[in-house]
Amino acid sequence: MTEKSTEEYLIDIFKLKEVPQDLEWRGLLENAEVRTYKKNEVILKQHLRFTDVLFVAEGILASEFTMKDKTVIGRFFTPGNLCTNFDSLLNQTVSQYQVMSMTSCRVIAISAAQFMEYYYNGNSVGKILRKIVLEIITEDIWITNVKLMYQKPEMIAFMQQYYPEVVRDVPYKYVALFLGITPEAYSRILKKGHSRILPKS
Repeated sequence: MTEKSTEEYLIDIFKLKEVPQDLEWRGLLENAEVRTYKKNEVILKQHLRFTDVLFVAEGILASEFTMKDKTVIGRFFTPGNLCTNFDSLLNQTVSQYQVMSMTSCRVIAISAAQFMEYYYNGNSVGKILRKIVLEIITEDIWITNVKLMYQKPEMIAFMQQYYPEVVRDVPYKYVALFLGITPEAYSRILKKGHSRILPKS
């Protein structure tokens, strides 16, 4: 992983063409923290209240939900994604899932309180964060629709087309948990291949 300044990471994550030059941006830089994690680390624990909001700079994270003997991967977080539990954040409740690093990763963390202040009352940084939240909501709806509408081979084609880094870098068992199939079935479908191109809508 390449070392950069906090500002350089945030510029890349937010895809900024122009960098804000105001107190909000300077406050964000002062309070943001760069964190690195090894592969398979639990970053945000289940049954605790989330106190941080993470922006993925490098690597891949995933939300993992476990009840009794069943584990499900809700989604993967790739570079540029915002990673938190909005229900825990907004309602001050414990989280029903945990966030894990699927690969070694680097994130930029800010406190939940600071995030909410920017989100509700911010101008420059607030506008950036509101846009990111809308993108996350849209992406979640899109992923849910794919899971509901398509068969497993088409879902894998979707992952290969839009999330190639997940297919390439994440262990089979976690991608299989996301798809709702066994690692063996996932491996068989990969070997057969599936060429259909799925629309991003």
